[in-house]
Amino acid sequence: MITNDSFHLCKMKVIVVPTDFSASAENATLYAGELAKAIHASVLLLHVYQMPVTMSDFPVLIISAEELKNNADGGLKKAKEAAQKAMPGVQFETESRMGDVVDEIEDTCSKKDLVALVAGTKDMSGFERFLLGDTALSIVKNCEFPVITVPEGAAIKIPQKIALAIDDGEDVPVEKIKEFIQLFEAQLHIVHVETEEESSPVHLPDALKEAMYHSLKEDDVTKGIQHFVERNNIDMVLVIPQKHTAFERLFFKGHTNDLINTMPVPVLSIRN
Repeated sequence: MITNDSFHLCKMKVIVVPTDFSASAENATLYAGELAKAIHASVLLLHVYQMPVTMSDFPVLIISAEELKNNADGGLKKAKEAAQKAMPGVQFETESRMGDVVDEIEDTCSKKDLVALVAGTKDMSGFERFLLGDTALSIVKNCEFPVITVPEGAAIKIPQKIALAIDDGEDVPVEKIKEFIQLFEAQLHIVHVETEEESSPVHLPDALKEAMYHSLKEDDVTKGIQHFVERNNIDMVLVIPQKHTAFERLFFKGHTNDLINTMPVPVLSIRN
């Protein structure tokens, strides 16, 4: 039986936070809570776990699925209690799943009226990233939904000034960008960094021509965007991870400076 309350929750917009119970995930939860409070959405804390096995000729389960499930739900309960204490008035829900992290996140989001995924990031050395992987970057690279990556030290605040880092104005998801700008009642800045190696004209869609446009000359795209963010008190950087964009060059083609790992503010990734 569906009550009025449960029907209301079903219709409520949701922000999903994948959590591993780390400090960066806690910070992402607070950030998601702040966004949810402003736009009257709920927050779903999602923990995806996998069955660990021994590295031997014959795989042997180290722990039972039931015990893993209990541990996951116990961690989620504590995370929810801490979030509710820090963000009173925000609706927090929890869910645990077993399987591939990205696959389970995608499936969860497909069943929600999703605003965005919010994932925490933390400083990692190149060796740590190679050894352990980077879940937040994997989510950005593989998920089709909007993803906000939140640095551990990022301020917990509603974005009022959003900078769209752009390389070419073609194939820009204009309607999705406008939806986010309107949702947070933010000011949009469009930033194009021109280097000596790569210089190409930007063709802005008509719908974005009213935004403030900035063309910068820098030797490094990432540093150029970072300098713009710092000088103009930008609250969030918006990127479009697709072919021929500055983000694609930086992240998917292995440039030394990774945009997501170097920005001091959250980065919103919207696919076309």
